[in-house]
Amino acid sequence: MKKILYVGWIGFNNLGDEWMWRLFEESAEKYLDPQHYRVIPSLPGVDLQRFDDFDTVVLGGGSLLVPGYVDVAHRAAQQQKQLVIWGSGYDTQVPVQFDASGKLMTASFQESEKMGKMLREIGEHASFFGVRGPLTHQYLQETGIGGKLFVSGDPGMLMTLPTLEASRDDQRPTIGINWGTAYNRIYGKNEAAVEDALAQAAKTLIQDGKHMYLYTMWGPDREAIKRLYKKINAPQHTTLDLELHNHTEMMKRIGRFQATINYKLHANILSASAGVPFVCLAYRFKCLDYCYSMGLPEMAVTTNHPQLQQEIVTLATEAVQERASIRERMAVQQKEMKEHLLKPFVHQLL
Repeated sequence: MKKILYVGWIGFNNLGDEWMWRLFEESAEKYLDPQHYRVIPSLPGVDLQRFDDFDTVVLGGGSLLVPGYVDVAHRAAQQQKQLVIWGSGYDTQVPVQFDASGKLMTASFQESEKMGKMLREIGEHASFFGVRGPLTHQYLQETGIGGKLFVSGDPGMLMTLPTLEASRDDQRPTIGINWGTAYNRIYGKNEAAVEDALAQAAKTLIQDGKHMYLYTMWGPDREAIKRLYKKINAPQHTTLDLELHNHTEMMKRIGRFQATINYKLHANILSASAGVPFVCLAYRFKCLDYCYSMGLPEMAVTTNHPQLQQEIVTLATEAVQERASIRERMAVQQKEMKEHLLKPFVHQLL
């Protein structure tokens, strides 16, 4: 029996991270023989120091290539365990700039030499090194990683839209809004200003005939989304959904919207998987990385944008108007990503 440890931020009721684990588990059930493979999630209490009980360690989609998770992957390599990087990505609050071709002008983020050395050793050891997007790919290349490194896409793109039933929301043009908190660890370090801009943008969109549907991805986000609802102050044109739905139910709801405006990364990914154009409130590097991976960098607006309110309105309007063409572009990317993300299962790299 080959034992596989899936490492991610699991057991904390965050929809995005739990969803990543479920997608890995479902893929394992579909492609791996249960008589020969057993998959174990890194729930609280699982020892991430010694991997004597495991044959393979997977850094999953709910992880990041930052200190902590990198330490875990490096220990797995040192202990000669099979190592898979499955759609993880880099993240930072350090502002970035792009050249005319869309590449990072610099992918150096003053990481320590120790961090760079660990990443290079991980790259040499991993049997599969697929990362979320091209910005992470560029960062790792400039760190000195080559070999098996490539852009796999985010594992959330393995999700497909469930069959939709008729809903009254289908009868009115609705824009979904995901809001929450990252405790000001964002570009601009000012969530209050972002919340105010989002509220004003929602008011403008309501005046344009749209209905707002506010939803959350994590329990601690509820207070923020309730504040936003009060600031919009248009209860007849706004739905406040405080329930933490599972990913299937949440995707069904998003699938009925014309577009979404999302703070949390995995709300954008759910929207894309549902074929619904999204406006990404890019609060850190990982959000930009995902938008670039989808070929939709123009649908991201950083949270420190000087005209944030107007930019949200402009992008949301464009998302609705260009819905069909954006949906086609997302479908092409999703098909390619699915093929990449299933390789560890199909080609027995686990």
